[in-house]
Amino acid sequence: MSCPNSVAVKTLNSSLDRLNEAQWYVQLMQEHYHCAEKFRWALSSFLRSTKEVSQIISMEIQQHKDLNLWYKKENKERHKDPIISYLVKQRDVVVHQKMLETASKGTVGFTRGKGIKLGIGQDINPNYDSKEAILNYISYAAKDVDFFGILYTEEDGGGEYTCVQREWRLSNFPDTEITTLCAHAWESVAKLLIDVAKQLGADFFYPKLDIRPIEEVELEIYNPAWIKEQLESAKKYHAAQNT
Repeated sequence: MSCPNSVAVKTLNSSLDRLNEAQWYVQLMQEHYHCAEKFRWALSSFLRSTKEVSQIISMEIQQHKDLNLWYKKENKERHKDPIISYLVKQRDVVVHQKMLETASKGTVGFTRGKGIKLGIGQDINPNYDSKEAILNYISYAAKDVDFFGILYTEEDGGGEYTCVQREWRLSNFPDTEITTLCAHAWESVAKLLIDVAKQLGADFFYPKLDIRPIEEVELEIYNPAWIKEQLESAKKYHAAQNT
C-alpha cells in the first residue's frame, strides 16, 4: 500500500520544487538588500516563480477532475487577497518586459551593535545601491562639516560605525516592507499547495518562509578606513573645484 505522503510528493514534485525556488529568491533579495539591481532581479524572479507554482499545481492534478475543480475555486478565492492580486499584476509587468518599479527609503547614520542610533532619514533612489546614500552625505560633509557626527573614520573601541538603514517598498503598500509582502505571498501559495496535498491524503504541516528578520538585513555597515578614504577623497575633490 502506497504511503499518502509519498504519493502527494510524487504528484506535486514540480510545484514543491518551484515553491522552494521562490523561497530562495527571497533569500537572495535579503542577501543583496543593499544592491539595487540584484535586489530587483531577485524580486522579479520571485514574482514569476510564485505564480508558476499555482500553474504547475493545475497541470500536476489535471487527471484528478474533482480535485482540479476544487483547486481552481480555492485559487480564485486566494486571488481576492489584495496583496496577492497586486503582486500577480506586478509579475505581469515584468513579463511584458517593463522594469519593475520599486521605492525605497532609508536613514544615513551610525549604529552601535543593533539598530540605528542617530541618523538622517531620506528617500533613496531605487536604482541606486545603499552606498550611494552614504557617499552623498560624505560629499556634503566634505564641503562643510559632519554636522550630525555620523562619519566614523577610526576604530575607537566603542563599537560605533557609520551605516545606512534601508527599506524597500511597492507603491500600493507604502507602509509594508517588500520581503514582508513576499512572505505573505509565499505562505499563501504554500498553504494552497499543502491543502492540495492534504486532499491527496497527505499529512503535511504549513511551512513558514525561511528568511532572516528584517532587522538583520536593513543595515549596511561601513568600515571606518573606507569612510576615511572616501571623506579625504571628497575633500580633495571639492578643494580642487574651488581653486
